[in-house]
Amino acid sequence: MTAEPNAWTPEPEEYELVREEIRRAPKLFALCELDRDETEWELAEGRVFAWGLAFDDHAEVISTDGRGRGTFRSPSRAAELFAHTAEIRLVYP
Repeated sequence: MTAEPNAWTPEPEEYELVREEIRRAPKLFALCELDRDETEWELAEGRVFAWGLAFDDHAEVISTDGRGRGTFRSPSRAAELFAHTAEIRLVYP
């Protein structure tokens, strides 16, 4: 059994060394798939099919089932590519 790492609470002078890096933390996003009722074209259901992290210069995406992963230029580009096969929305929770 491995021990859980302890959370680090930096002293003020220690925090100054990492402050800028921490502020550049990646931003979480979701790629959501919408399904429509084919007869009336109304929304029938929706689901998150992938989660992603947006970095300054790229985005990493992983499907909720863990089988699909990808690196994209941006979250918008990931959404555009997946939109070729489904109705996709990019959401920042």
